[in-house]
Amino acid sequence: MDLSSHITNVKGIGPAKAKLLSKVGIYTIKDALFYFPRDYQDLSPLTFKQGREDQKAAYPCIVTGKAVSKRVSSGLYITKVPVFDGQSHGYAVFFNQPYLQKSFYPRQRLLLIGKVQKNFGTFEISSPEWIKLDKNKPIKLERIRPIYSLTKGVSQNLIRNTVKGAIEFVSLLKETLPRSILEQYNLLSLEDAIRSIHFPKNFEMLQKARERFIFEELLLFNLSTGLSRTYLKGQRRQNNYNFLDLKPFLSKLPFSPTSGQFKVINDIIEDLQSEYIMNRLVQGDVGSGKTLVACAALYLAAKNGLQGVMMAPTEILAEQHFQTLQRFLKPHDINIDILKGGLNKKDRENRLNKLKKGEIDVLVGTHAVIQEDVEFKRLGMVITDEQHRFGVKQRQDLVKKGQYPDVLVMSATPIPRTLAMVLYNDLDISIIDTLPSGRQKVETYVVQEYMRKRVYDFMASEVNKGHLAYVVCPAVEENELEITNVQQHKEYLQQKYPHLKIEMLHGKLKQEEKDRILNEFLAKNIQVLVATTVVEVGVDVPYATLMIVENAERFGLAQLHQLRGRVGRSSLKSYCILISGSNQGTARERLNYLMNCHDGFKIAQKDLELRGPGEFLGVKQHGFFEFKFASFTKDMDTLKITQKLAQDILDKDCLSLPEYANLKNLLDSKINI
Repeated sequence: MDLSSHITNVKGIGPAKAKLLSKVGIYTIKDALFYFPRDYQDLSPLTFKQGREDQKAAYPCIVTGKAVSKRVSSGLYITKVPVFDGQSHGYAVFFNQPYLQKSFYPRQRLLLIGKVQKNFGTFEISSPEWIKLDKNKPIKLERIRPIYSLTKGVSQNLIRNTVKGAIEFVSLLKETLPRSILEQYNLLSLEDAIRSIHFPKNFEMLQKARERFIFEELLLFNLSTGLSRTYLKGQRRQNNYNFLDLKPFLSKLPFSPTSGQFKVINDIIEDLQSEYIMNRLVQGDVGSGKTLVACAALYLAAKNGLQGVMMAPTEILAEQHFQTLQRFLKPHDINIDILKGGLNKKDRENRLNKLKKGEIDVLVGTHAVIQEDVEFKRLGMVITDEQHRFGVKQRQDLVKKGQYPDVLVMSATPIPRTLAMVLYNDLDISIIDTLPSGRQKVETYVVQEYMRKRVYDFMASEVNKGHLAYVVCPAVEENELEITNVQQHKEYLQQKYPHLKIEMLHGKLKQEEKDRILNEFLAKNIQVLVATTVVEVGVDVPYATLMIVENAERFGLAQLHQLRGRVGRSSLKSYCILISGSNQGTARERLNYLMNCHDGFKIAQKDLELRGPGEFLGVKQHGFFEFKFASFTKDMDTLKITQKLAQDILDKDCLSLPEYANLKNLLDSKINI
């Protein structure tokens, strides 16, 4: 038996329960051990007077009389159980469960778990969880109870019991941190940390467990960026740039670059004159013109006899970059080609052969460009777009195809500078802080649900003008949270506006299908795209003038700003309408901030302050791995400690030592070096 054994090896878990657990990603014993709680409930015993209406708590009490069930005028059965907590009298109240009347009797000891409130001066706990207390048998109840993320059909008890069973095998876990590190930094062992993160004896042990996982996550992060920095940075230049005159390139542009673009282009020229290779991150708000900066870098590479490559996260985005590069670089006798899926074998081989001979100056593509059979004659410039969509490993694989080429990475996701310096500490940072002329601000409105019909009638009028619209929903399919989902919303809109061509787009579709739908949208064969946030990054659709976001309060500000950036990409008047059912002050305040601010970096900073970096960054936002515990702002001290430790480990080549073997294996699994 090992930790990769199927979850049915845990006591009490049969095939039916295993099927339910698979819905939350628990297939093996190890999956259960690492399915961490999202929150905790303090079940320290309280009296009714000590309880709070908005918080579940545990109330030991005694039944003082017979339970009574009554049917009220609405047809609802209400069962009331009179109880006393030693200080105050009250009732446990149950709805539509008249059979419970027989479960309670006078002098019975109970533990009620629920929210207490006062109704007409009497304490009541509605629909509590209840446990019989036996004076002679002390009950085994965690004082701190874990709360796990659930999905339909999966209960807290199922997860708790599964984890309890899995913890019997916890001693099989391999410790990932060397003993010397555990002792030096006073950290719990992995085994103790797992026990205490699920079922802590007290809040002090819970904090110790968190500290252990925070330390490990930040150490892994810093080792990853450290390895990247070691490989990419500080290498002496081998490709010399004798030609750095951009005048011929700039003279044939149909517009004049902005001051922000010129500033970044000058940063790049300085890098290319340096004795060390370039490793630069270019950040720019949506629509700031990063592609032009990339064109300038590729132009200089080609004019100095070097090849360039540009990697984009999706085929349709790669295709758009290909068209732009053709427009800007072809007039200068620079040969550009694209590598994408769907090419027949002969065509692909022909392109790869030309690339190897040096007949292609610039290659554009998705991660297909890092496949083993893709060989360059003299790769000197590597550009990755939407950097956060690629991992460290993918970036390194591309770089290794050249002899220490210069590297430019681009991100349209504005990240506050302080955070960017941590996330990309292996890169120098440039920011394009101006927008091209002719770009109009996207008019933004926050409306409540009762205005939905007016909003969609406006959508129909925009489409009738020959324009296109996006409708973004937070979920793909029907869900317990009752939030708007793509599948039902598409049907609803098609029913209300049968004359419109409406299609849906979401992450569960295959990439070819996503690309087909986006191409149809670009060609105006689809007029309204009902989608999830898969449309947040990427394609340039000039005729899209309207972005409608349902349940807008469920998205972060930075994400909403990215979505807003999908429209207003031409001189056409564009709009972003945020529909929100939330009247909560903070949600309304956040959305109003976005309505009045169009600066992506200010919005990102506000988002970071309001939601913290874990939420702000989102899953794998930084191209590494999801942080479950660490925070770049709250854990700054630990971040600095682990940065120094990671550098020491790499400088002394400790990862090759036997006691670091498990840490190295874990690191390899995260970044797949």
